[in-house]
Amino acid sequence: MQASLLLLKLLRVPHPTINVLLRVNHKSIEDMETKICDLRKAFVEKQEKNILFGGGKTWKDVEADEATFDRRDISQDADFKHLVKNNTATTMWEQWAGVIQRGRPETLVLSKLKPKLTVKRAPGPGAIRRIERKTLGTKLLKDRKVVLHTDAARSYKAKIPGVIHDKVVHAKKRVKRNGKYIWQQPKYVKVVTHKIPDSSKKIVVKSGTQIIDRCWRFLKERIRINQHTKAGSRQLCAKLRSAQYEYWYRNEDLWLKFGELCAENMRKFLK
Repeated sequence: MQASLLLLKLLRVPHPTINVLLRVNHKSIEDMETKICDLRKAFVEKQEKNILFGGGKTWKDVEADEATFDRRDISQDADFKHLVKNNTATTMWEQWAGVIQRGRPETLVLSKLKPKLTVKRAPGPGAIRRIERKTLGTKLLKDRKVVLHTDAARSYKAKIPGVIHDKVVHAKKRVKRNGKYIWQQPKYVKVVTHKIPDSSKKIVVKSGTQIIDRCWRFLKERIRINQHTKAGSRQLCAKLRSAQYEYWYRNEDLWLKFGELCAENMRKFLK
């Protein structure tokens, strides 16, 4: 029964369907999901420390972006009420930054951000702050010979040694042509040429953030927001790490990978 339940969970079969097929209580299904997420979370956080971007003789393409997964009013929440400095700004956001090297899905690195609290009507927390971007970029990309592809947020302008910054504008732009103002549609992909620092050579790259955008969609499809899984909760963090694990191994057999994951976890008890 446990093996059947595990297999159905790895195949992302909905809970009501599992209940009909196996006749198990929903608590058992949720308990299995929690154990899977916690096991994957521990593995991902350990493996992330060993991920390296770029390196070698050639320059590599790396994409970076941030995404928001949930919002939460903490004005009446005892656990987070100490964060409220202004009675009008009481909305907390679950925002994460992501970095990935093109052609290597196993290099996806996620980092939780700490955006400022906003008013209830705010459409979002805004882009990543410059201090957070500088810290994360220096830690992962400094002197790694990478071309960093991002959107046009100002916080990405900070210069990092060994990194060529490339951006695309995702918003419409008002330009003047033949004496008239028109709206120019954004170009999400374009071919650009960059000069390599301290060299006369040039490289041609395709700018854009399509890989990381598809990655965000992949993660959000696997996270279900509810009363337990919400901004600031441990469950949301665990489910996000579990989805990150699936992205790393999306082209492999998750049943076999989970067996390896269990074997790796059991080694802790055999030492």
